[in-house]
Amino acid sequence: MKTKQRLLSAVAALCLTTFAAQAENTVLTQFITGNDVGMVPGHANHFTAFAPELPAMLARMPEINPETGLHVSEIKPGLFFVTEGVYQSAFLETNDGVIVFDAPPSFAHKLPETIAAHAPGKAINYLVYSHGHSDHIGGANIFGEVDGLQIIAHADVAESLSKSPLPGVLEPTLIFMEPYEFTFGSETVKLTPASFHAEDTDTIIYLPGQNFVMAVDTITPGEVPFMNFGATSDIGAYMTFFDTILEYDFDYILSGHVSALGTRDDVIIARGYAQDVWQTAISGMESFYDSFNEAFATIEYKNANLAYRVAIESIRRECAGEIIDRWDSKLSVVDVWADSHCQTVILHKIMH
Repeated sequence: MKTKQRLLSAVAALCLTTFAAQAENTVLTQFITGNDVGMVPGHANHFTAFAPELPAMLARMPEINPETGLHVSEIKPGLFFVTEGVYQSAFLETNDGVIVFDAPPSFAHKLPETIAAHAPGKAINYLVYSHGHSDHIGGANIFGEVDGLQIIAHADVAESLSKSPLPGVLEPTLIFMEPYEFTFGSETVKLTPASFHAEDTDTIIYLPGQNFVMAVDTITPGEVPFMNFGATSDIGAYMTFFDTILEYDFDYILSGHVSALGTRDDVIIARGYAQDVWQTAISGMESFYDSFNEAFATIEYKNANLAYRVAIESIRRECAGEIIDRWDSKLSVVDVWADSHCQTVILHKIMH
């Protein structure tokens, strides 16, 4: 009996080893954009299998000064755009001083010197927060010693920062709840509460005199959005963003990421992409419960969570394939993030 048990155990072990080898071989020979990215040559999802940035996107990237590590350009009289290639900020020189918009920790330590070089002799009077995430305002403490500095943020952001202080983030000194407008040195700044990304409240920053708007963590000009549509906390609210922002009269939109500034055309293109993902995923959801029931039956009704995952992945894979086919020549990094965009909509539809 023991010999027979050992024999059966050996056969079972051999079968499992063979199955594992076959599974591993499948992973290594099939490129699936939703799988882990491989950094080792020979992996099917090796990073070289993903499409490179489109030439049109690369052509838009501003030159970074090798000495400062920044790109700084005066996009409108007195309005300066700053980026290190990943994050973005801006500052406005007025007759009476300077207004700074966001302070990303990746380069905020360089802002005082940059501002002094482009607005010599002008004091920094205001720092405006677009929202409460530290990757955009976590370098604010560089301005901590500026006399009389007013730090402006929405009340919800101020409350969040008060309850859970973030390293490098200065607490707001001027707080607003309703749309807020102020004039400084003949320049007007309009701040409007919105909901498209942050857990509490976003702020749309508008400079009517410069036809310039900031809506951070929304689009990425020339590219599809970051994972889960810019890691939005509410995809339903995010989908309304495009029509809202297009009501503004602007030439440039600063969205906080990549090195390129956006235009109205970028917003329109991004809206088309988001709507296409939404409709494609929603259409795929029509077969969700059929896919779930089929998977659940196959695994003998023993693991509903696994069957749910199978159904989600099936719809996500089909959705992403269609989106990549339609958009890979129009926007960069579609194959990098399409799976996550489709899944974001799928999960929203399941819950709503």
